[in-house]
Amino acid sequence: MPRRQSSRIRPSSSATIGVSDRRTAILVFSHRPEREWQNKWFVREDYAKSRRVAEAFYQHTQQAVEDSSFPVLEVNGAQQRGDTFGVRLANALADAFAAGYERVIAVGSDCPRLHEVDWQEVASHLEEGTPVLGPTPDRDGTYLIGVTQSQFERQAFAALPWKSPSLFSALARHLSERARSAPTLLEARDDVNDPAELAALMRRRGALPKGPLARLRTILGPTTHTGRPVASASKEHLRRPRSRAPPTVLAG
Repeated sequence: MPRRQSSRIRPSSSATIGVSDRRTAILVFSHRPEREWQNKWFVREDYAKSRRVAEAFYQHTQQAVEDSSFPVLEVNGAQQRGDTFGVRLANALADAFAAGYERVIAVGSDCPRLHEVDWQEVASHLEEGTPVLGPTPDRDGTYLIGVTQSQFERQAFAALPWKSPSLFSALARHLSERARSAPTLLEARDDVNDPAELAALMRRRGALPKGPLARLRTILGPTTHTGRPVASASKEHLRRPRSRAPPTVLAG
């Protein structure tokens, strides 16, 4: 099971997020592992392994952001407010800004190379007034969004084409207009949304630190075959359309 939240991690709510003397915060916006595995079938026909994979990615994300030295805000599950993904993410960002943070770095929980991000470099770009995006290799999604309070407008942000292939270009254009400066682009990094992407991750040398890699190998075992699972009739209620968890990949 995921480790307990540290005292630095609090839900994104104007009533509960404490104001820090540091004006940059990291916002982890995702589902908890017990929900994430239902959205992304990481292992074909094996729900238990899919959940354990989701837990491994979640813990890896927690460690990556805790190592940043910045305040960490976590918004997941019932803490998210809104009928659509865009509205929920916009509300979480608005809450963080309302709490007193001037710069927010939003990430999800399915980028296995999140530990490589230079958080201080991202914060420095934001301090200079330049928004930051971390694109996926296909440039239809993003694993990181860095935005300042002056660059954020809730309704326009929520109305972007989230979960579509046009998201990245629309988001970059929107931030360019708000900041009057093109976003700084980080190195492209993969996310993991389905069994095929998980299999590719496991084959790629150096894609994960030794600890998470060893844990995934233990979970998957030597004979695991990845692919999209076929839910049995008794588990029909678990079947859902493929979803790329927020905001790690924001395109469908």
